[in-house]
Amino acid sequence: MRPSGRIQTSIELLTEVMDSSLPMDRVVNNYLRARRFIGSKDRKDISARVYGVIRSKCRLDWWTIKSGLGDGCRSLVLSYATLVEGLKASELDEICNGGEYSPRALSEFENEALATLQGQELNHPDMPAAVQGELPDWLYALFEKQFGIESAKTEAAGLQHQASLDLRANLLKGERDQAIALLGKDNVEGVVTEFSPWGIRVQGRTALGNCKAFRDGLVEVQDEGSQLIALLCDVTPGQSVLDLCAGAGGKSLALGALLKNDGELVAMDIDPRRLQRAEPRVEKAGIENIRYATLNKDNLKKMSAKGASDKGFDRVLVDAPCSGSGTWRRQPDARLRITSDKFANYKEMQTKVLEQGASCVKVGGRLIYATCSLLDEENTDQIDSFLAKHPNYQRVPVSKIWEAQGMVPCAFIDETMKVSPAQHSLDGFFCAVLERQS
Repeated sequence: MRPSGRIQTSIELLTEVMDSSLPMDRVVNNYLRARRFIGSKDRKDISARVYGVIRSKCRLDWWTIKSGLGDGCRSLVLSYATLVEGLKASELDEICNGGEYSPRALSEFENEALATLQGQELNHPDMPAAVQGELPDWLYALFEKQFGIESAKTEAAGLQHQASLDLRANLLKGERDQAIALLGKDNVEGVVTEFSPWGIRVQGRTALGNCKAFRDGLVEVQDEGSQLIALLCDVTPGQSVLDLCAGAGGKSLALGALLKNDGELVAMDIDPRRLQRAEPRVEKAGIENIRYATLNKDNLKKMSAKGASDKGFDRVLVDAPCSGSGTWRRQPDARLRITSDKFANYKEMQTKVLEQGASCVKVGGRLIYATCSLLDEENTDQIDSFLAKHPNYQRVPVSKIWEAQGMVPCAFIDETMKVSPAQHSLDGFFCAVLERQS
């Protein structure tokens, strides 16, 4: 594919991403899957450009307004090609030749506007902090309130980089060293993660579907920070465990490996289609003691009845719906979709699901609350509010759980776990553990 075709395809794909309500990764995958004729190098180039535009959209919007280039996906791609990729206006004039697979020819006005962008950096000192942080004004204000003016810049910048590819060794199938060795046979270099005892960080990019370790269920894709939440659940064989917001089953898989097919594991979610997507992954992982249940009024009533007796759950994980701000390295489009109304709705759901989870825990059992958010309003504030209403629950310092499992003390493990991309090169996660006393 010629450069003109790559640029035109980037414009078309970006338009689909912006117009769709689906997550960006799904739109990109669907688009490229439907166009098998696009070669692998071209796919990488086009994907990198479109993701780059989305990661830089607030700054690109600022530049297109300043230059007079105007809005729209065409302007975003052309300004990205100039500001980030270093193409000159004259080069883009040749690329945009109006041919069958090329962008339409540049207008005189576009040529002049792109010429003003030549030699400029993507960041500019005149940009407002929220624009440089690639966040809506209202959301950036929350960052400044929580982290302070300077640290807010650092935390926001940490969300703009590409995330690593982390795997979790499935202990039902083998040890981490075995997994690394088997990945190596497929020319995939993996190194042990800094914190998770099961984690493997892949060096570079790879097609995991071609790896025997992945096909056989010896490894599962899971960010290291997410693995640490499973570790803090402190699950042992024979226990009863409820994953209340299981989704597609990422943490259920980790919990199932810890149970070693001895005990009870229930995966619940409000959307049964998500649970269906978990089933083939569970089967591949070799987990045999799991059952699925839709999170609805009737099933919750049954689970709560168990919690009111000595048959309640030893562990209830509430992986609460949230803004997802800690994962925006992987889902850069999500930050463009979040609104203050959606944020308020997430907080209401968190309060509700915490109450639901608490009703299922037996006396002496633990309620584990987790989010992939960086924001206190979704994290510590929710826990403080819950404890004020429930004196029969007591906070368990996660540092005690951490150290009891032989882990070396670290800065982000204290009363709760708080990790962020900027500080720890992990996705942003929060985890608190509460124990039911009576």
